[in-house]
Amino acid sequence: MLNEKSISAPIEFGLRLIGLWPNYTYAIFHRILWTITMIFVLFFEYVYVVMHIKTDELPDLMDSLTITLSNSLLFVKLIILWFNDRAFEDILIMVIEDYDNNEETNDRERMNNKVILSKRFASCTIILYSTTVILFSISVIFAPERVPVLKMEFPFDAMRSPIYELVSILQFIQELIFASTSGLLNGLIVTLILHFGGQAEIMCQRLGDISSEIIKGESCKDRLRSLINAHERIINFSIYVENVFNYIALIQFLSNTLAICFSGFMIITSFDSDQGTVILAKTLPYYTVVNLEAFVLCFAGEYLTSKGKAIGEAAYTCTWYELRPNESRYFLLLILRSQKRLTITIGKFMDLSLECFASVR
Repeated sequence: MLNEKSISAPIEFGLRLIGLWPNYTYAIFHRILWTITMIFVLFFEYVYVVMHIKTDELPDLMDSLTITLSNSLLFVKLIILWFNDRAFEDILIMVIEDYDNNEETNDRERMNNKVILSKRFASCTIILYSTTVILFSISVIFAPERVPVLKMEFPFDAMRSPIYELVSILQFIQELIFASTSGLLNGLIVTLILHFGGQAEIMCQRLGDISSEIIKGESCKDRLRSLINAHERIINFSIYVENVFNYIALIQFLSNTLAICFSGFMIITSFDSDQGTVILAKTLPYYTVVNLEAFVLCFAGEYLTSKGKAIGEAAYTCTWYELRPNESRYFLLLILRSQKRLTITIGKFMDLSLECFASVR
């Protein structure tokens, strides 16, 4: 049974919504509903793009492509997570076990702080993504003529009342849910990475405590064994996260490169347009969100790497050389294992880092 305190409420609600919460009764139903909805929406969006690729003006076509690309990216992300649901469940179970098996007051407080921080981030990203959709839709509401919220090619006349109003409302709600889910997935990555950071900080603290015991001449063989097991668990956690999210990172960066080009083109062309203010109002928030998605992944990889290095540095700075040979070998093993770089990769091709984020531009 998952402990409600170890996973923030927005993340839990979102995971239930997309059918990824472990042992959730309606998980299959939610996945089927998401699949049908996404296929329906994307089909009519791509039909519109194909039918208007030669007739629409380039800014209008780019406007349609950016939203279609974002919705496609969300669908692919969900498919990857659904296919890796067993591995993802193992990750969540590790988070719960780390929380439940640690009774130290300071450690529990540290983990609670990480949960609170992840909750705040998830809430902020969901609000930011929802605001982007609202700003995008405002330009449609106040347009001088009838314009659909999302450009789709329907087999019927969607510009007649009351069909136009009904379709616009449904498109707005649908895009609001899609955007909130994208924000949730960013919050999910941050939640897992913050948990990893919390466990790494706890281990560094324990290494410091052992150092004081060594100075006092006390035997700490059992505690060293416990630390070795804890370090192995931390490494395994990072490997599980990498296995689940490396292909998500790959499609994210491929998509972001195109999205940044499309939205950047629209921003530049808006300066010479009569509707420049309207275009900027709906494009700039989207451009910000696209860059935020890339930054979150790169920050996650950088954070993972820095915390992994911190464990090795904490072990190296301990007075392990004053231990007996049969005890010092535990420290040497820990130091050697810390040499392995912990990170998230872009489809196994390159490591995610802040340097990588700079290269996206």
